Amino acid sequence: MSSARLVLAGALGGCLALAGAVAVPVLADSSGPLGVPGPPVTPVPASAPTRLGSLSPAHPILNFNGAVTNPTPFPLVNNPSPEVCGAECQEYQFTVAPAAARTPFLASLKNTVTGPGGTYNADDGFDLYVYDPAGHLVGSQNGIGSNGESVLVRPGGAGRYTIVVTFTFANDTNAAWVGEVRLLTPATWQPAPATCGTVSGVTACFELPRLRALAPYDVVTSGVPPATSTPAGYPFPFSFPTSTSCYLDETVGLDNPSATAVEHPVTRCLRFTSDVQNTGAGPLTVGIPAAATGAKGQSQVGYLPGQCHAVQFVSTSRGRTVSRPAGDCQFHLEHGHFHYDALIGYSLHAANPDGSIGRSVSVSSKESFCLADDDYFGYGTPGPNGPRENVGQPGCNAPQQVSAPTATPGSGTYVEEGITPGWGDVYTWDTPDQYIDITHVASGTYWIVEKTNPAGAILVSGPAQTCSATELRLTQGSQSASVTVLASRPAVACPAG
Repeated sequence: MSSARLVLAGALGGCLALAGAVAVPVLADSSGPLGVPGPPVTPVPASAPTRLGSLSPAHPILNFNGAVTNPTPFPLVNNPSPEVCGAECQEYQFTVAPAAARTPFLASLKNTVTGPGGTYNADDGFDLYVYDPAGHLVGSQNGIGSNGESVLVRPGGAGRYTIVVTFTFANDTNAAWVGEVRLLTPATWQPAPATCGTVSGVTACFELPRLRALAPYDVVTSGVPPATSTPAGYPFPFSFPTSTSCYLDETVGLDNPSATAVEHPVTRCLRFTSDVQNTGAGPLTVGIPAAATGAKGQSQVGYLPGQCHAVQFVSTSRGRTVSRPAGDCQFHLEHGHFHYDALIGYSLHAANPDGSIGRSVSVSSKESFCLADDDYFGYGTPGPNGPRENVGQPGCNAPQQVSAPTATPGSGTYVEEGITPGWGDVYTWDTPDQYIDITHVASGTYWIVEKTNPAGAILVSGPAQTCSATELRLTQGSQSASVTVLASRPAVACPAG
């Protein structure tokens, strides 16, 4: 789950601009994701709908685009669950041809404003809604925490469909998007192949995830934002110039055994952004027992220490779901939601004289993750691609009743987290606990290494673990440290240890 930092208009002296368009208060007749109301059945756009044409086997992809009108130099904030659509709602219409009347399609969009070098940027959160010919809401996602949106629609027949795009926030004054409607036919839909084998006693071909990690980026050793990750999802536009990039509670507090005294020397943190992407045939779906019964009939209450044991749900190519043990999890007190323990590991390694990755000199204390669809890297491709199924907040603390498909585990109430094919789970550099301790690391050249599935607890297709690395030069001064990135490698042999 990407870091979501809070902007307070009052704290910024009123420099936060609000979208204040007036619209007819027409209520929605359906609900958006997680029971959140959607916009009206008949939106009130600022202009006539844009016609996209006819979706058919002959024309399986329709494209659209749009932008937020922002006359100010400040961020815009909208109601994350608008019940009315004003001037900032943009509407698109297309016709599903009779030949495509029973074929599913994806309606998707992606932010056009990226970070440096085309990296992940969730500073603009767009909302996507799809209506059928009768005006019923048939798919929706809102814009908190991701750089795109995608919904899967199974049309009930031919006719005119409507897409509505608005925003939750627009931190960039040039916030804009590109979008498409993609018919899921062989010419334009080519997911990865299934993997055949036996899982929990079931022999079949399974649609498994495949994990890869981007090389770490946004590497910093000083400066932190004034507010840490929050469920609100509004980005904070600046950092405070501090000599270390550690938050206070990473030096003194819940993460520090010396909770009553400041560390000496003061802890120095090497922070960075990571992105774990799913390029496989199926989602990585993890179930965390809020209150469940294990395979041997024992009670599991994930909120209690020692009782949080996750399961992975995998599906066959014929739609059957099977569960298997997937390692440990925990209820994270500082973040107030469940984390899965075994997604990725971070370590700092010395650089050998020949430039290769050498011995480990420090390991990140971050051991748990709230899995979510943040980075829509699969947008505009035949695969890996898919709908945004996992929203970090409130998804990582919203239990739901699950009847277990196999003996492991038993039935119960689970929190489901995951990463959909075509999506990446991002942890931005300012996420709490997203650091490696470099307090006692000497100046020199090092590699940050990321390893997916470090405990081997996740069933994946392809290699059990994959690694990426970023080379950097670390300079330790008397008051602070500085860092220079030298190179990035998207795939390396995973070092031992």
